[in-house]
Amino acid sequence: MTELPPLKEVYIPPPPPPPVFEQKQPHAPTVFTGYDEEPEKPKVQPREVAQKAMKEIKNVPPQLMIYSIAGAAVLILIIAVVLVLHVNTLNSDGDTPRPAAAESAPQPAASEPAAQAQPVQSQPAATTQAPEAPAPVAEPEPEPTHVAAAARGKNSKKKPAPAPVAVPGQMAIDSTPQGAQVQVDGRTDPSWVTPFALSGLSAGPHTVTVSKAGYSTDTRTVNVASGNKAFVTSHLSQLMATLAVFSSPAGANVYIDGKDTGKLTPAQVSVDKGQHLVLVRKSGYIDETTNAQFVLGQAVSFSPTLQLLGNVDGIKTVGKMNKLFGGKEAQGMGTVSIKTQPKGAQVAVNQHMLDKDTPVNFILDPGNYIVDITLSGYAPIHKVITVDKGGKAVIDEVLQHE
Repeated sequence: MTELPPLKEVYIPPPPPPPVFEQKQPHAPTVFTGYDEEPEKPKVQPREVAQKAMKEIKNVPPQLMIYSIAGAAVLILIIAVVLVLHVNTLNSDGDTPRPAAAESAPQPAASEPAAQAQPVQSQPAATTQAPEAPAPVAEPEPEPTHVAAAARGKNSKKKPAPAPVAVPGQMAIDSTPQGAQVQVDGRTDPSWVTPFALSGLSAGPHTVTVSKAGYSTDTRTVNVASGNKAFVTSHLSQLMATLAVFSSPAGANVYIDGKDTGKLTPAQVSVDKGQHLVLVRKSGYIDETTNAQFVLGQAVSFSPTLQLLGNVDGIKTVGKMNKLFGGKEAQGMGTVSIKTQPKGAQVAVNQHMLDKDTPVNFILDPGNYIVDITLSGYAPIHKVITVDKGGKAVIDEVLQHE
């Protein structure tokens, strides 16, 4: 043993202790330290990455690329439709806010990492490498604004704003003259006679018609305000009948019921309704009369041809008939004989008064004559006679007491 050379001592280092991180524990929680602990990746040049991507894109078949693009477009369309339907459902339903249980759901998730992080603190290697960071506290998720808006919309539907109350209006209607019939919006009643008040009218325009027999009709639109009273006064003009008078020759005076109208033919005269006596008179002509019935709003025409009166300058009275027919003065003239009961009435021929009372006989030239017989206490008699050459006209009247 002594002859052997000394052996060299060879140093063998002890095996290194196993690293702590190699002990994999199932479901080890990740502790948030605030720093990105991912291992640094080797930097790759952007150009190499781009070239590699272009090669891969070129190797993709064109049909597969078209199918991929079409599938992506369909997927985007489906997602958009789902989002629109979801938003419409939230707006229409107006659901209540999210329950408290849903809001507190993230809290157990935050407390679970903290509970699982306790075994990590017992390992010395982990504590020496990085300080323990406090577990992040999960903040409550803010409630979506559209949910509150939907809730407000639902409440607004349940409690609509009160509509303004429409207060009925009134209308007071009067006319000149009064006693006219009233019609409002096509409605009327026999009792609706001016002066008249109508209530319960809705606010807005209303059509009012006021009419009276013998007068013009007044129709107007009246605006009634809510809760107010409108006043309507209609001035009705009286309707008249029209008399149109023409004569031949013209220039004759027009009389209605014995009153001179002051107008000369041709003329138009307004006449009240009813029956009236119309007389047309012209000096030197026989009066023409008519008795006509007049209706309001209508016209009556009267066109007489006036007859020329005879000349009374040669009129003569005689006392004996034999002398009258035997005398030369009777040649070319006519005879008139007037008798009355009682006797003693005055006679006027063409307004020429005779100097003898009835009975009376006289001669005059041929023509047309107006004979007026009057006696006090008796009704007058007005006659129109025609005297022919060599002829004889006889008037025999019984006077009537007035």
